[in-house]
Amino acid sequence: MRISRRSLLAAAATTAMAAPAIAQPAFPTRPIRMVVPFAPGGATDLITRLLAEEMARPLGQNVVVENRSGASGTIAGNFVARGPADGYTLFMGTTGTNILAPFFVLDAPYETERDFRGVAMVAGIANLLVVGPAIPATTVQEFIAYARANPGRVNYAATGSGSQMAMELFLQRAGITATAVNYRGSGPALQDMIRGDVHATMDLISSTLPTVQDGQLRALGVSTTARNPRAPAVPTLQEAGVPGYEFLSWQGVFAPRATPDAIVEKLSQAINDALANPELRRRIEAMAADPMGGTPAEMDRYIAREVATLSAVARAAGIRPQ
Repeated sequence: MRISRRSLLAAAATTAMAAPAIAQPAFPTRPIRMVVPFAPGGATDLITRLLAEEMARPLGQNVVVENRSGASGTIAGNFVARGPADGYTLFMGTTGTNILAPFFVLDAPYETERDFRGVAMVAGIANLLVVGPAIPATTVQEFIAYARANPGRVNYAATGSGSQMAMELFLQRAGITATAVNYRGSGPALQDMIRGDVHATMDLISSTLPTVQDGQLRALGVSTTARNPRAPAVPTLQEAGVPGYEFLSWQGVFAPRATPDAIVEKLSQAINDALANPELRRRIEAMAADPMGGTPAEMDRYIAREVATLSAVARAAGIRPQ
């Protein structure tokens, strides 16, 4: 009997459909690399190392931390964004590297919404609005009134892109102006504030709170929408009469944009499982940070809101990449 070519093709197609699908290897099958955009020893590095150790348990693979510092964190970010989208190389991003870099870094090599997808938020650190002895204000409203009564005479210490953006957001929401004085780090800025050379700053609670507790500086408000348990007497800036104010310095895990959903979900679950560990939470909180967590979709929505809000702040403040 002669069999037509059409019949052979049909039979082959039927056989192919009937054959069992080839099983994909379970993820992960080898160690995962978490790239940190700063040198070892800082808060982001320490939090990453704590998280990596705990993530290894649900994943069944080691999570290796790799530090790639430079160019305000964008060297590490670009390395991950341009790497394979297979879930084996992740980026521990921050407010500075994933929201603020395009506003401050000339020719920033990536855009977060285009080149990354969120995996999970990890931790957030509140900022404090503090003033020194050169400013007589003891409340946010007194500070606003003083700035309005002394146009062009109030300055503030900007200790980095996050500090500057947090302060510019406050100034715009409050309807006042102040001149930025740039510093490399919180230490020199706080010393100049104590001497009265600089009037105010908005900086991490981990940096500013010790000088407030010893009476050298005064805390007027906290940047988050809820009061901070480390300084419960300090009102939020919203409570103090600055509507819509919220700023958080955070760390979060990102994957390259094309990473498959199933892999991102598994990584996200591992992060959330790790953050549920009371001991890990205690150690993060000991660094004045608050564990966060959440789903990839929640993180992507948060990033989109932050980009939109802070892009407008940067334009209004005339901030340009350098």
